[in-house]
Amino acid sequence: MAKRQLNRRQEWRIKKIQDERLSRASGKQSRIVKNIKQLQDTLYHGIVVSHFGASLDVEEAESGIIYRCGLRQNIDSIVCGDKVIWQKIDNLPENELIQGIITALQARSSVLARPDFNGQMKPVAANVDQMLIVTSPVPELNEGLIDRYLVAAELSHIQAVLILNKIDTLSVEQRELLEQRIKVYQDIHYPVIFTSAKTQDGLEKLYSQLANKTSVFVGQSGVGKSSLINAFLPEAQIKEGEVSKKTNKGTHTTSISRLYHLKLKKNIENSQLIDSPGVREFGLWDIQKEDVIHGFVELQQYAHNCRFRNCQHLNEPDCGLLNALEDNKIHPLRLDSYHRIVDSL
Repeated sequence: MAKRQLNRRQEWRIKKIQDERLSRASGKQSRIVKNIKQLQDTLYHGIVVSHFGASLDVEEAESGIIYRCGLRQNIDSIVCGDKVIWQKIDNLPENELIQGIITALQARSSVLARPDFNGQMKPVAANVDQMLIVTSPVPELNEGLIDRYLVAAELSHIQAVLILNKIDTLSVEQRELLEQRIKVYQDIHYPVIFTSAKTQDGLEKLYSQLANKTSVFVGQSGVGKSSLINAFLPEAQIKEGEVSKKTNKGTHTTSISRLYHLKLKKNIENSQLIDSPGVREFGLWDIQKEDVIHGFVELQQYAHNCRFRNCQHLNEPDCGLLNALEDNKIHPLRLDSYHRIVDSL
């Protein structure tokens, strides 16, 4: 569907709303810093487990106690999974919710980001080991969205795993068709796990995939991310949404990112899961066209065989990708997806 064009007044109104939101957030942040009476000299290490606009929940590294913290204005955007240095606040006024102030952000091993309403890249999660791309038959399997997530994962050096959820809703014939579609990704060595939160199918394999890693769930609204988390973390009590019968799209139930600690089996520690708000679209607006090829693991090896350095892989002579396609070494749907992403930038 073509993207709806906005007139000047609509663009002005959207910008005005965004500016007002930023102004309110900035004002709240200023009040947090102004109300701090005295900071303890002791510095603490912690990890951000949830984000509430101008304040964050930080889990103290040694005790595991969670403190509501403000953020110094000279620190870049902080997200779930970030490791931070913070200080406690002494002499808190009565009814004051802010218990500490974050003073420094530690180096990230990885960061996952997506565009905000203004087209600026906004971090979603940090220090992530793997991205679990959750899909399902309803809303309909969307390979284009999967490929955008895979490009984001590859360029962020994050391992990607595909989860095909709600398999209990499929007939034998329907499952065979979906398995054929998803085999494209298995053939290029992406792990694929078939699950059902309702029947518990595949959860044991998913548990093993989560063990000893920090993972982030991503995917369209309505694919069952919240249901999967509730299946092995019932105390989280995450609200679960349904898919609209009219639009065949899911409803947003997760409004903020949150980090959960998982204790899946005995002797398995240090397993974290970050649940992120569902998105129906995942843009890659901040990357260059020539970088997209690095997000297609099976294509990039053949791109080096092109005669021309600036080959567009369309109809040029001696194109490495077109030759690989002719030799059945790459799948035509993946090459088509590559061109669609490049054309969208």
